[in-house]
Amino acid sequence: MSPRTQEARFALAGYQSRAVEALTGVIRKVAEFHDDRPQHRQEIALKSGVTLLQAPTGSGKTLVLGRVLEGLRGALSRPVVWFWFAPYAGLVTQTRDAIVDQCGALRVRDITTDREPVGTRDGDVFVQTWSAVAANNKDARKVRRTKESALSLDDMIAALRDDGFFVGVVIDEAHLNFGASAKAAADFYLNALKPDFTVLATATPNDDKLEAFEEKAGIEVASRVIVPRSDVVEAGLNKVGLMMGVIRMSDADRDLVDHEQATLTAGWTQHQRVKARLDERGVVLTPLMLVQVEDQAKGGGDPVDRVREKLIEVGVPETAIATHTSGQPDPDFHTLAYDPDKEVLIFKVAVATGFDAPRAWTLVSVRPNRGKEFGLQIVGRIMRVHPLIRPYHGQDALLDRGYVFLTDPEMQAGLDAAVEEVKAVRQSIELITDRLDVVEFGNAAKPLGFSDVVTTSQFQPPVPSSPEDRQMRLANLIDQGLVKSDVVSLPDAEQDRAILAGEAWQQMTQTPLFGNLPESERPDAAPASSGKPNLRPYPLRRDIDLPEGLWRELPPDPSEADKLVGDIAKVFCASSNVVSLLQKRKTKAKMSLRDLFVADMAEEVELRLRFSNARVAEKAQMAFNFNDTIDPRLLKRALISELRRVVDDEVIEAEERDLRRALDLAVMGEPDKLKEAMKTAQGRNVRVSDAEPIPEAYYGPDGLPPAGKSAYGVFPARLNGEEQRFAEFLDADSTGTVLWWMRNPENERWATRIVLPSGKNFFPDFVVGVAGRATPNSIALVEIKDDGETGRLQSDRNIDKIRVQHREYRNVFWTYRMDGQWVRAHLNEGLHRILPKDAFSISEMVFLN
Repeated sequence: MSPRTQEARFALAGYQSRAVEALTGVIRKVAEFHDDRPQHRQEIALKSGVTLLQAPTGSGKTLVLGRVLEGLRGALSRPVVWFWFAPYAGLVTQTRDAIVDQCGALRVRDITTDREPVGTRDGDVFVQTWSAVAANNKDARKVRRTKESALSLDDMIAALRDDGFFVGVVIDEAHLNFGASAKAAADFYLNALKPDFTVLATATPNDDKLEAFEEKAGIEVASRVIVPRSDVVEAGLNKVGLMMGVIRMSDADRDLVDHEQATLTAGWTQHQRVKARLDERGVVLTPLMLVQVEDQAKGGGDPVDRVREKLIEVGVPETAIATHTSGQPDPDFHTLAYDPDKEVLIFKVAVATGFDAPRAWTLVSVRPNRGKEFGLQIVGRIMRVHPLIRPYHGQDALLDRGYVFLTDPEMQAGLDAAVEEVKAVRQSIELITDRLDVVEFGNAAKPLGFSDVVTTSQFQPPVPSSPEDRQMRLANLIDQGLVKSDVVSLPDAEQDRAILAGEAWQQMTQTPLFGNLPESERPDAAPASSGKPNLRPYPLRRDIDLPEGLWRELPPDPSEADKLVGDIAKVFCASSNVVSLLQKRKTKAKMSLRDLFVADMAEEVELRLRFSNARVAEKAQMAFNFNDTIDPRLLKRALISELRRVVDDEVIEAEERDLRRALDLAVMGEPDKLKEAMKTAQGRNVRVSDAEPIPEAYYGPDGLPPAGKSAYGVFPARLNGEEQRFAEFLDADSTGTVLWWMRNPENERWATRIVLPSGKNFFPDFVVGVAGRATPNSIALVEIKDDGETGRLQSDRNIDKIRVQHREYRNVFWTYRMDGQWVRAHLNEGLHRILPKDAFSISEMVFLN
């Protein structure tokens, strides 16, 4: 049975009766003007005969207008034929049905098949779009052309006027009815229709398109009938409030979730809550969730198919999803609003306006561009109150509100655009209502004005920001010998130039020119014979028990890469929680519903959001790229293969995509576990060599101070302040523990090094011969750091370094000074920071710990 055949004639609400009375009175008065001054018909029609009905979406404008036309039958001095214009073809059907159902005294006629003046009676209504009569298309041309079988529309109107008929025009949804065809519509309006009465109906006045039509048609709105939204809410035809949802999730999960699917999940969750409440109250009504998608991009996939697939993944039954995407909606489309088997309607902007869906509570919009019309019309679809709910109106906060969910603002056009979008929604909502509860939706955004990556020019230090900043930076450069001390007597501008030049030079000298290129084979310093001035050889001492060469770790043999990644996979799968993550497909989140205007009105709903396998894989990719010498694809294949072996042994059902997602989540959640596995596997596969001899001489400037325990008998040049003090600390040992020491220069072929899990080399600062230490040649390694307060100590590179041991020389001792005393440093895994452990004692280096 057609939905409209079930309708009973509605009794008008108080505001509707007042609107009908007002509009009827205006038209009667204009009819009297026409009767009294027939020679001024056109002027009366254009200047006094135009009336605007302004009423919120869902307030029953069609019903009001139909009852006005019905009430005018036989009430004027002459009969009236009405031409009713709707913006879309689908709304033509909806309007015709509404008139037939609720205004039985009117007769609805079809302009395309029935253009006979004979038999026309008072109150006949032709419902159509402007494009059907005022556009350059085949159908419009047929309607406007006289043939043997039928008069043209223009001739029919002229014949009716000659027969004494008034001509009336109703322009519904007037703010959208003209658009690009405003000129053609105005021409048809003025030269063919020449109406005596014009009634405009809209949810918002002062629309640009309406103003354009008024200007081109030369009309003036002489009367306005305004219906406040408070009257519509009080009558139970509009919901009390409108809420927008905010999805809140952990920072760790935010990048792993498809935000469009998360928004659909939030909408569906709220839809299910409304559905459950209706069941609780015994209301036999299936609620409807509307999903607005963008227009199809050229060369892109169909957004409707994309959203449908995501809805099905969310848990929406495929049979419960309806779609409508045609540019001109099919008449049958509007029956979807009454089909209880359909719970979700996916649509594009073409049906964004005017369609009647009183069982809709929830709207999800994934359309990128949303301006004033979104608030005025799309939101209006969910503000209607279904007749079955009116007995509960104002008694149930859940059912008394509509719910809007927008996709993540960061997916639209950035944070600035998102802020402007919220403003636009608020402004447009204010135009259609005088009372709405509005809540923003979207992930907690980063502060405006900040970006994910801040780039700075490598050689352009900032200009001093204050006199204090200038003095501090200048003193630092003078201490390092990069700026002369007498610059302090120069003007501020000269001091600033000196600072910029000094810091730029400092930055250049501290930044490797070629980054981390493979190490080169070069001596520690060029011999004097090479022409370098002020350098002299300091011979390697033979009076102390020095090795011929230091044991150096070398990367695993590249030809055995499969063995290495296989070992990494075994260690990682055994030590991580990857197996427990096989079933982890969702994460917890919260949907916050809060009122922006009433502080104490807030609600939170638990959500379960699906992980996006694509996003998880994308985010995890960097975690597999921590070692430049290992192909991440090879590593991932080995991990999947090992995980497959583990789940088969434990008789766990898992598809390939489950294995990949679990690995990605495990690597992201425990990145150190993969590095630890790499360290363990590398320890089994790393090669060591002591074939490179320690140089027979160290070349340095003349006059280096002597050092009794130094391998070269002097304190080497180019030690920084802390390294110099630690060398002095070693040299002053009187316990006999320190047998000898030497600086371990970075990137020298002969220097000892440790291969990090990243594949890079770590060169500890000092090599120390320690009496009684059970390592080759009793060697211990020491790394010297700053005071432990700066961010450099806590860098990821240092965190990686402090975790490793040398294959032959074992643990590296880390130390720095606090309050002038050397302290032992260790890694606090829980805090992920390098912290002081206790006082550093030379005697500790005896033990391997």
